Amino acid sequence: MTTADSMEEPYVAELFAKIIEDGRDSGELREDVCPRQAGNVLRDIYLGALYRWFREADAEPDGRLRQELLQALELLLSGITARG
Repeated sequence: MTTADSMEEPYVAELFAKIIEDGRDSGELREDVCPRQAGNVLRDIYLGALYRWFREADAEPDGRLRQELLQALELLLSGITARG
């Protein structure tokens, strides 16, 4: 990771936060979920998975990044999804 990477504006987190806010407004996500915090968590999940995938790309089969992202998203969504 370069210095430029660490100085990147969190526009992806803001995009995710807007999606979370829309989900709260529609009742799909819990009302007590903070969109900004959830957006940051989603961005962190994405960047962490991307970093691990890049470091292990030679040793892991294709599709590992997609699989890890889907599993992490499922884990997060099970915690923020509104219950019936």
